[in-house]
Amino acid sequence: MLRSRAGREADRLVTVLTPAAGKLFVTVRGARRINSRLGGHLDVFNRTRLTLALGHRFDVVTGAESIESFGALKADLDRLAAALYLVELTDALVPQEAPHPGAYALLLDALRALDQGAAVAAVPRYAEVRLLEDAGYLPEMTLCLVCGNELMPGHHRFAPGLGGVVCGTCVVPVGQVLPLSLDALKVLRHFARSPMEVAVALHVGPELAGELERILGTAVTHVLEREPATAEFVEQVRRLRRNATGIAPRA
Repeated sequence: MLRSRAGREADRLVTVLTPAAGKLFVTVRGARRINSRLGGHLDVFNRTRLTLALGHRFDVVTGAESIESFGALKADLDRLAAALYLVELTDALVPQEAPHPGAYALLLDALRALDQGAAVAAVPRYAEVRLLEDAGYLPEMTLCLVCGNELMPGHHRFAPGLGGVVCGTCVVPVGQVLPLSLDALKVLRHFARSPMEVAVALHVGPELAGELERILGTAVTHVLEREPATAEFVEQVRRLRRNATGIAPRA
């Protein structure tokens, strides 16, 4: 489940992502009542088997059975914040009632990786790259977007308005430009061609992790034309952890 909001009386309006039908809006009658037999199966993140009845405005959930609930993820604030961010990003990038099995599988793999202890710094960055790819917005990382030449080792920059990387000698005509290190470019390319389990096993130091977060954050903001609401929550959690321990959370 991606998100929910209160409906009429004790109902809940729920956004779910399915592997075959894409993103659906459904209603759960009486879900906000304490004794609801369905409400507990429809927490955010839960992977749930649903039975639906066709409705006039929304399909109605008539049966629900939780398959995965990701308890370890929900018990860790850093992992919870990362998961909420990825759920919001998936929700924003996937259109309603359009099958996106790749996005479904990617989000499920990301939630499982966070639940099983994968590096919090790696999973969201990998998922950002692959979700942008699934939506048709994968940044160009092979050819300079200004001159068209192959990107060679050296100085590079990231231009979100152009949709990717430019070489160090070309002039970007308009829009924001961020410096891009060779190591960051290598990691982005690695993420774009590797499966989840291989990509998140890569050790990324704090400085490089921060650079990747900035680069992909600007790419996401440009595509969505807004900053994801949960990005600020992720930063608040990071500040709380840093203030409590005196150090940034480990990757």
